[in-house]
Amino acid sequence: MNREGQKGISELLEELLEKRGINPEKLSYITNIPIRYINALLENNFKKLPAKPYVRGYLIKIAGTLGVEEKVIMEAYQESTEIRSSGSKDRLPINRFAIQKINKNFIIWIAVAFGLLIFLGLRINDIMGTPTLQVNLSENLSTTTNQTLKITGRVSTNDKLTINQEIVYANKDGSFEKDITLSPGLNTFEFNAARFLGREIKIVRQVVYEESQPIIPNNQNSNKQNKTQ
Repeated sequence: MNREGQKGISELLEELLEKRGINPEKLSYITNIPIRYINALLENNFKKLPAKPYVRGYLIKIAGTLGVEEKVIMEAYQESTEIRSSGSKDRLPINRFAIQKINKNFIIWIAVAFGLLIFLGLRINDIMGTPTLQVNLSENLSTTTNQTLKITGRVSTNDKLTINQEIVYANKDGSFEKDITLSPGLNTFEFNAARFLGREIKIVRQVVYEESQPIIPNNQNSNKQNKTQ
């Protein structure tokens, strides 16, 4: 029994079903109301009920079937839902001078954010800084008679290095080397170093490859001279 002698919906339905000699399954069959909703009313489990307009329609059907006024069953349902919504949610006004409890999840998120800021602060240069690149080739135009050129240098280990748009992988200490076959004449090399979310730097070097002339033995030269005579 609820406040001021008002019966709740569960108590009222149990009493009416007992008087009429009807069980919940038969009530469901007569009213065409799903049995799960009738059981929810008997158990005061209002979370399992559908939207309010549907509940109102179900209660009207139940009232007609069990021979009770709609007002009586509606008031019983309203009384039960009001009592169910009270209790732990009813609180006194918050004392602004009292020490408030801090949500643990909030503290965890603050700690994670603070740790992330520290990490970014320590790694900001590695992520958004300017790359460093050193190439062991003269800035001035150089000439060579060797067709194979070994290019060496050093780059930051976290930077991406390309030579003429071809990726070159550096060693753990940042040093790199690459053998390149030169073409006759002018060879241009474009070195590019890029940092993640950071800037890029470019270095251009040029090398001229001159093919060496074959050496002709002296006896071959004298033969050529005799033929001409």
